[in-house]
Amino acid sequence: MKNFLIFLMFILATRNDFKSNRLTKENDLCETLYQMSLDDQKYRGTTEQISDKYSDVLDSLILEKGLDKESFLSMPEHEQGNVKRQALKLAARSLKPLMEQNDSLRVLQQKLDENNTEKLIAITKKHGWLTSKKIGCKENFKTVLIFRHAPKKYWAEIRSLIEKERIAKRISDYEYYLIDNHLKGRPPLRKKPSDFREN
Repeated sequence: MKNFLIFLMFILATRNDFKSNRLTKENDLCETLYQMSLDDQKYRGTTEQISDKYSDVLDSLILEKGLDKESFLSMPEHEQGNVKRQALKLAARSLKPLMEQNDSLRVLQQKLDENNTEKLIAITKKHGWLTSKKIGCKENFKTVLIFRHAPKKYWAEIRSLIEKERIAKRISDYEYYLIDNHLKGRPPLRKKPSDFREN
């Protein structure tokens, strides 16, 4: 009986160690993937604010339509909304990412993309396709963007990986579609996230 109790305590202790080790690994993966997602956007972002450009663009659109502020404000709400949405789109397009403003930042982003791609290939080979939701990370990030920005020299290896993950049903159809689009040289995207069912 005594031996049985010792054996039972050993099993319980081992199980708790295994569970805590698994949680630590998942937390480490969350931190790693989150940092990679931050690096992915490091120089793709902009220091400009959309709000700085939006009012100028909106004013230009109002003038282009031959209106003044008062007549614009007296338009039906849905017509105002259409003009405002158009202004927002145009203002967003005018924002330039940091890496487009500076060649040295572009080079730094390319190095980050290369490093991220190599890391994500290794992680995917070891753990399968991972997302923040799938492993329960507190931070929300999009793993798909890392392969969407992968340098061309990794495309064949990524193709092989995403085909394997698709067969295993570990990657969503939409994530597959976005990466596949990148690996095909980014022809215009014809589908939206709502066109796909979630895996």
